[in-house]
Amino acid sequence: MSEISILVALVLAHILGDFYLQPSKWVTERNINHHKSSALYKHILVHGVLSLGVFTLLSHYGWVSSLIYCAVIIVSHFTIDMIKSYAPKTTLSFLIDQGAHILILVLIWSFATAKLDDIATLYKNITYKHLALVIGYLIILKPTSIVITMVLAPWTKELNDKASQTAQSASNKSSLESAGKMIGYLERLLILTFIVLNQFAAIGFLLATKSVFRFGDLTNSQGKKLTEYVMLGTLTSFTITIFVGLATSAIVTHLPIGK
Repeated sequence: MSEISILVALVLAHILGDFYLQPSKWVTERNINHHKSSALYKHILVHGVLSLGVFTLLSHYGWVSSLIYCAVIIVSHFTIDMIKSYAPKTTLSFLIDQGAHILILVLIWSFATAKLDDIATLYKNITYKHLALVIGYLIILKPTSIVITMVLAPWTKELNDKASQTAQSASNKSSLESAGKMIGYLERLLILTFIVLNQFAAIGFLLATKSVFRFGDLTNSQGKKLTEYVMLGTLTSFTITIFVGLATSAIVTHLPIGK
């Protein structure tokens, strides 16, 4: 069994233990009782058994080493989950929690396979292409949102004035405002990814799909104004992201445009 297979198996065991072998009632109990929760200890035991199975079946480290590695996983997982039980239940806290678990698994694996030095020197292989890709993704998120807000500012004021005239319009104004921002983030992430992967046809499919969902707003005059506003924002978002994507692609992969 290759060494990388052990890491993959550890990650697989983590996914099974955290998402498929942990009932929702265990999570609820842990969030209420924290370190006093029996569910937390059951959850940790599941991870311990799964990790021990990985090291026993796939590695040649021996019982002592395997037990030590499993003990580190158990203690770290308990600590991370206990801290998470006190944290706000947000997407960010979830991502930090999962990232911390995976990081521990990678460190344990790299130590067990004597690859810790190789991982520690990975930063030396970072080039301007990696940095350009990171910059591209960062630009299309909040900076692009700010630009779109500035572009739409004149029409935003007009819609706000219209919205104050009727209760229905006011309801439309206040519904899922943060969801709209998240939709913009996701669509720009997809567009940039499609461009880097040289899948330009998928961008047209994405735009067509969004247009279909907005078609129902054309049934009344206020809906038409709102649709025009949304489409203007969408096209601005697409335009900026496509230009950023083409520039990033030229730097990172040197993909020929249009092929």
